Amino acid sequence: MKNFIPYLILFGFFIVTLLVRNYREQQQPEAATETSTNQKQSSGRTSLDVFRDADADYFFTKHARCRMECRSITQKEVKEIVRKAQVNYNKSDLQALGGAKYALEGYTSKDRQHIRVIVAPKQKHLSIVTVIDLDKDWECPSCK
Repeated sequence: MKNFIPYLILFGFFIVTLLVRNYREQQQPEAATETSTNQKQSSGRTSLDVFRDADADYFFTKHARCRMECRSITQKEVKEIVRKAQVNYNKSDLQALGGAKYALEGYTSKDRQHIRVIVAPKQKHLSIVTVIDLDKDWECPSCK
């Protein structure tokens, strides 16, 4: 009987772990709903919608500027995508630790590049995290 005690304790920990994991999974959908509700402003607009206005302030990260230069994408084209493009929620991370990140996808009007712009709305500006050409795989070794 003494040989089975460590196995019983281990089995007990396993059961408790499964119960805790199951409880957390059941609670997550409620937390996601609360977060998306909190992201809506009093006017019913999300934090991203505020920055779709023409006079919004943009902050381009060093990484985004490097990728844009490598892929021949201008700030004007990025701003155009931010204002007009659709959100790809499959590539977005609305639960990111530093705040929601949206993947905006569309075609530039200048040369019809199919691009994805990853943006992170902040309190006073819209941070452009990175810019990706969806049709062409560019070599950008200096951006890593």
